[in-house]
Amino acid sequence: MLVDLIGVVNEDGLSLDGAYLAPESGVSPKGLVDAVLLNHGSSNNFYSQSTMAMAEGLRDQGYACLSLNSNAHDTAWYNRSDSRYYGVAFEVLDRSRLDLKAGIDFLAGKGFHRIAILGFSMGAVRVGYYAATEPDDRVTTVIPISPVRLSYSYMMESEDAEEFQGIIRRADELEAQGKAQELMSVKYPITQMFSAASYLDKHGPGERYNLVTLAPRIKVPVLAIAGSLETHSRLKDMARDLATAAVNSPRAEHTIIEGGNHSLNNRREEVANAVLGWLASLTLQPTLA
Repeated sequence: MLVDLIGVVNEDGLSLDGAYLAPESGVSPKGLVDAVLLNHGSSNNFYSQSTMAMAEGLRDQGYACLSLNSNAHDTAWYNRSDSRYYGVAFEVLDRSRLDLKAGIDFLAGKGFHRIAILGFSMGAVRVGYYAATEPDDRVTTVIPISPVRLSYSYMMESEDAEEFQGIIRRADELEAQGKAQELMSVKYPITQMFSAASYLDKHGPGERYNLVTLAPRIKVPVLAIAGSLETHSRLKDMARDLATAAVNSPRAEHTIIEGGNHSLNNRREEVANAVLGWLASLTLQPTLA
């Protein structure tokens, strides 16, 4: 696999690594999209298997692809230039807008201006959030794969409410003690290290990143994809609910892949075919012309 390892700098001055895959020579992409920006999930990075496998498949069909780190790549890392910790353990998800914009700017600099943004798991939340909050005419479609439900109210009504409430209480206590950046080890909704601030940012009562409530603000076509095995409370019915809520999108659909696990790691061919079929079908959308 031939890729160009690249680096971009977002508007915060943060350096992000990635892999650029030039489109296969002599192959024209089907549909309106000419490039795809891919975003990884929690604790992953631009070279994670799911992300790169998708990028390779799209590249082979004529789409330029950029798999780019977000500032929340891997679990935790220290940035000497601003003396801050980043990584998913410290993620403030709103900052991902700057990372995605830097990737879109990179692709635009290569001459591509009809760009799909595609993300896995927490990356699906990031691309959905970008589409809902950033008026970027270069974004032609958004494709959340295995989107995560970040909804305090939903979790408080779930079978995991008692455990969830205990973690929220613990994070609130740390924040009140001036220890918002102190790490907690949690098992819900995912086994992971979180700073108290990061946990409250994503899972607190403000519901800033609830894609179901944000979806009406998305004005481009949406394809949400999930696997039938995604039955955890943070995942159950999320792709369906996101697509249903995208009432101002010219076209919003969801696809459930039978036997698929989280991020469709065991159904890579099926999910790639679903994405390729969607991109090809966007030629039928006159509002995008």
